[in-house]
Amino acid sequence: MSRIIRTTLHCLFLALACAASAHAAPQGSSRAKLDFGSCAKPQYPAADVQASHESKVTLGFLVNENGKVKDSKVIKSSGFTTLDEAARSALAQCSFQPAVEQGKAVQGWTKVQYVWTLR
Repeated sequence: MSRIIRTTLHCLFLALACAASAHAAPQGSSRAKLDFGSCAKPQYPAADVQASHESKVTLGFLVNENGKVKDSKVIKSSGFTTLDEAARSALAQCSFQPAVEQGKAVQGWTKVQYVWTLR
């Protein structure tokens, strides 16, 4: 590989690393995090089990300063409404660690992906 190409690739990787760090949460800040141990696992809907539906759903949760869910929505559907709703309603009952900004708990949206698999 020529020296020019290697130098160009090195600069490109450095630029990408700088851009990625610019989008990272500032020090003392974090998004809300789901505590999976605080709630029951979503129940697989019987019709989806019979149809052998497997998929993943991405959900959004608005979590208040106390770690409680105030609102929720489906961001990316599994393709099966019953799986989406089963995951959303079950995980909305969970506790979260609230988002933190400048060292203080704040309300904020966070994403959670749930994967439905039959075993």
